Amino acid sequence: MFPILTGLILGGGKKTYRHIFRLSMFYVQGMAVTYTLLGLVVASVGMQFQTLFQHPYVLIGLSSLFVLLAMSMFGAFDLQLPTFIQTKLNQISNKQTSGSNVGVFYMGAISGLIGSPCITAPLSGILLYVAQSGDLLTGAVTLYSLALGMGIPLIITAIFGNRLLPKAGNWMNIIKIFFSFILLVVPLFLLERLLPEKFIIGLWASWLIAALGWLHHISQTLRPGKWASILSIITILGLSTCIVYIYTTLFTVTKTEVLSSSFIRVQSIDDLNRELTVAKHAQKPVMLDFYADWCVACKKFKKDTLHDVKVTNALQNFVLLQADVTVNNPQNIKLLMSLNVLGLPTLNFWDATAHPLPQARLTGFIEASPFLQHLIQNELIK
Repeated sequence: MFPILTGLILGGGKKTYRHIFRLSMFYVQGMAVTYTLLGLVVASVGMQFQTLFQHPYVLIGLSSLFVLLAMSMFGAFDLQLPTFIQTKLNQISNKQTSGSNVGVFYMGAISGLIGSPCITAPLSGILLYVAQSGDLLTGAVTLYSLALGMGIPLIITAIFGNRLLPKAGNWMNIIKIFFSFILLVVPLFLLERLLPEKFIIGLWASWLIAALGWLHHISQTLRPGKWASILSIITILGLSTCIVYIYTTLFTVTKTEVLSSSFIRVQSIDDLNRELTVAKHAQKPVMLDFYADWCVACKKFKKDTLHDVKVTNALQNFVLLQADVTVNNPQNIKLLMSLNVLGLPTLNFWDATAHPLPQARLTGFIEASPFLQHLIQNELIK
């Protein structure tokens, strides 16, 4: 986009800084309109199809897409618009007048389409976030902000030219590879909803080792000095952190699996009523945990809160129930609707007489200490 903007602004001859700034702003606003409309479209679709992002096939497909995008940024192959589309857009752009406000605005809008393959990877991640949010305002603001962020270096370049830009070199490739590693984080977050936690830990460890290996390679190519030493220190600290993280997390996963076995699974309203009757005869309070494999907050609650020693001791006298609603089938929908569950994780409580305690209900992630305080406030523990 740099040569496009420069050609448009300087096409009419020498201009003042104020004039260049105004034309640059028109160009960026035209580009922002394109992306804002895209955000609105994706958000409106996301409002109807948010549940698609919970399906295993969709999660695997999106993860594969982001891996391919990362590979393209690593240099495995190039992404670009089909030739006939590029030709058509160029024909339209060539008809616009250089140096006019309206012409520059239209060129900005068209350049947003022409240049979109250049930011396919980050744009795809943002579109995924917007689609999952399903909020029109979020979609519009997010994509508008993306366009403004892209526009800032364009404006600076148009005004100051090459005086502020560093010379092209290997640093550009380093930045590209850095963001390629960042992009690979998206599939890991998506697959956390689908794969066993031990497998995810292995993937995170592999990613971290690869990234640190690349940093070490970069440090070896630099001349001995401050930056080479800093990268070497980061590599050593990163590997140490990786080892500690894997050890402590695997230990936590084992404890969580043991705790999960103490939960009784309920799959229907009849199952729930039966377990409430048993708990009533045993004079024990009941906690029902609504859980799904694709719910990241559910897994965080299970790992960080339920495995806490104080929480484990506090729940020893409870009948612990769990409703796995990973699959969106009629039976699970009926169970969710019967208890007015709108989000996950949701915890429902009953006292020792099987009387429901609606004021004690919890929705969303909560840490161990606030969770214990909540149980005390509702007189479920002393």
